Amino acid sequence: MKVNVRKMEDYYAQVEFKDVNYSFVNSVRRSLVSMVPCLAIHEVDFHMGSLGAYVDEESGEEREYESISAMFNEIISHRIGMLPIPTDERTIEAFGNSIDDDSKQPDIMYSLHKQGPCTVYSGDLEPVSGDNSLAIAEANVPIVKLGEGQAILVYAKAKMGNARKHAKWQCVVAPRFYQAPTLTVASGKGSKAVLDAVGKSKFKKKGKGYVIEDPIKAHEALKVLEKLWNDEDAQSAMKVSTKKDHFVFEFETNGAMKAKLALEQALKALDKHCNEFMSGIDAAA
Repeated sequence: MKVNVRKMEDYYAQVEFKDVNYSFVNSVRRSLVSMVPCLAIHEVDFHMGSLGAYVDEESGEEREYESISAMFNEIISHRIGMLPIPTDERTIEAFGNSIDDDSKQPDIMYSLHKQGPCTVYSGDLEPVSGDNSLAIAEANVPIVKLGEGQAILVYAKAKMGNARKHAKWQCVVAPRFYQAPTLTVASGKGSKAVLDAVGKSKFKKKGKGYVIEDPIKAHEALKVLEKLWNDEDAQSAMKVSTKKDHFVFEFETNGAMKAKLALEQALKALDKHCNEFMSGIDAAA
């Protein structure tokens, strides 16, 4: 197996696999989706009752903020639970193996206190410890809108888990892969339309025709060429070939975890899962 990391950004990765089969790449995809441990809000406690006083602008009377909003608390809890909670390597090393043991869970608390009229956003959920590394990276996710006299006071606790238990622990989104394509354009009628659409400079001359061998560039070119789908001459000038053991894999994260760390954890989890499977076979033999 040969692996070539084509892109590794904070929340996006693109990896090229060679000399592997479809099942292996799909196993990596499934591991990224369901087996990567991360933090998510698991317990939400709402304060009920008065949440301070304010002066009504029209009447000039003093009134109390009510712990109420236009949404049920259960819906607000669900929205808070789906927010991406930052998870780093140290947290995983300390608590990644305690997913099913509540007594060994981290003590990470968040608080949220807002008074209307306003819109409550994800950035209003703040770590009680004041540790900025635990602050939610995407601060503009709307949670609920509060009217005049409405307020919300919440204390929430984060817990380690993975997406096999609930989707809120799924930090990797949209993992996908495709067989590496090679695009060849023969000389003759229709070739000019293809070359002009993609850009002739992106092709290499090969014999009487042109070729794009880099799988990622070829894939991008094929997206551009979709507009020539009904051009029979252009279609006949093109040839797309793929290899069964050559794949391009890419994925993103929701901001809870860096892409590199997510890939490392997915591979570790997959390796552990396979070793446990082999041990089970040996024990049964």
